[in-house]
Amino acid sequence: MKIMKGYMEASFDSYCGLECAICEHKISQTCGGCIATKGKPFHGSCEIAECAQKRNRRFCGECEEFPCEILERYSYDKEHGDNGKRIERCKTLKANMVSKARENIDPVGFCGHHCDFCFLEQWCGGCRSEYNCCSFATLFEDGICPNVSCATEKGISGCYDCPDLQECEKGFFETESGCSTKAKALFIKNNGKDCYANTLRKAMETGESFEKAFNEAKSVESAYKMLKTYMYDND
Repeated sequence: MKIMKGYMEASFDSYCGLECAICEHKISQTCGGCIATKGKPFHGSCEIAECAQKRNRRFCGECEEFPCEILERYSYDKEHGDNGKRIERCKTLKANMVSKARENIDPVGFCGHHCDFCFLEQWCGGCRSEYNCCSFATLFEDGICPNVSCATEKGISGCYDCPDLQECEKGFFETESGCSTKAKALFIKNNGKDCYANTLRKAMETGESFEKAFNEAKSVESAYKMLKTYMYDND
């Protein structure tokens, strides 16, 4: 996960989502908070803080396993828990960060995926934003998707502008859903982003299992034909 250092950092003051500013222990125990004390609040070492530091996550809401067993155990502890309030706060913090990151950002990713129709919509700012939490990008050591790197190096806005798109097998195009991803890029190349967004919206609104069938397409051609089925005039 590639995240700009300091991005929205003032919006949270604990790893788990507890609001330190109103915690009863802040004054009574002169607690500095788990982030400020680097994982050692008034009661000593914290399992959640240690986990977040080990995973290089600034708070639990940024973890791909959120909410994990450890966080839920702490949050729903009968004696010291808060019945899930810290988990909900993490969700709210993350959603606000993503919303801010996506302001005035092109929702169409470099590879052709559309952020508005992605299962990570509420958790990722998108590959064009400063808060890129793309799950595919995390597979690479530098946290950058090969499609992003390639398009950036070529000075193009996305794979859909590349003359080598049809034969390309980089990044997303070599995954299990590579056929559907390339079909999206080709659809943008031939019909434009506005038509692409409207077509996806119409497909999702049918109530049919479009997404599953589309992602399981066995060829670029079959996936492209599925998109064209829902294509309509923007006028």
